[in-house]
Amino acid sequence: MSTVAATAERPDGQEQPVRPAAGCRIRRRWLPPAIVGGLLALLLTGGLVVTTPPAFYRRVVGLGSDAEALAGRFVTEAAAVVAAVDREGPWGVEMSQHAINAWLGYDLPRNHPELLGRSAWGRLSRPRVEFAPKLARIGIEVTAWGVTAVAWAEVEVSLRAANQFVLTVRRAGLGSLPLPRDAVLRECGNRMAKAGLETDMQRFRDRSLLLVTIPEQLVDRSTGAAEEPRQPGRRWQIESLRLDEAALTLAGRSRSVDRRQDPKPRPARPAPR
Repeated sequence: MSTVAATAERPDGQEQPVRPAAGCRIRRRWLPPAIVGGLLALLLTGGLVVTTPPAFYRRVVGLGSDAEALAGRFVTEAAAVVAAVDREGPWGVEMSQHAINAWLGYDLPRNHPELLGRSAWGRLSRPRVEFAPKLARIGIEVTAWGVTAVAWAEVEVSLRAANQFVLTVRRAGLGSLPLPRDAVLRECGNRMAKAGLETDMQRFRDRSLLLVTIPEQLVDRSTGAAEEPRQPGRRWQIESLRLDEAALTLAGRSRSVDRRQDPKPRPARPAPR
């Protein structure tokens, strides 16, 4: 950008630059202090909004001195459920949020770090859950560009039929910043689909639902050797799901299946109300 200097005509007809008068200064362009203060306040407020974790996460993020023992107990109970599923007849398990959070905080980062690591949002760490009647609150820390915030969601979970769940996001956010519920529900569906579950987004009235089904290849367990595929197998199903204060209860049934007579699973019957 070119600048034009002020000039004056001399008596001999020549032009000469005009010097500023004493005390005159060139005005520089400064932002008014009120605007600068407003921008700083906006940045500070935005940072506090994003980095402030929800109340439920603050309640469950800390682990007690018995975390290692609780995590070990959770692994033992999970192994007992797998053993019960392999036997014909009913099975059931009740898991406390304290044991689950102990496993998430102690065992998961040590023995399964690949399940955390980095994501499209940033580095993931310290996942936690809190259970309430018919509601699961899920939170996880996300670190990107040196800033750590808690991504969270309140999810309503119910059982529509055996091995078929319905998920609805009631609220979601990043810190205190709300996130669109449909986008969070869609991301949940993508993650579950990658884990081998069948998912389907549906719309009911003014809410979006995620229908999650455990596929037949996951509910059929072979009881014979790999080279004997025609041996009788075992089929299991979840028939009851209950979320209470600080506890999750699952119950179901396993039965023997002769694949020579029953090559395909029967339609899932509705769960008892």
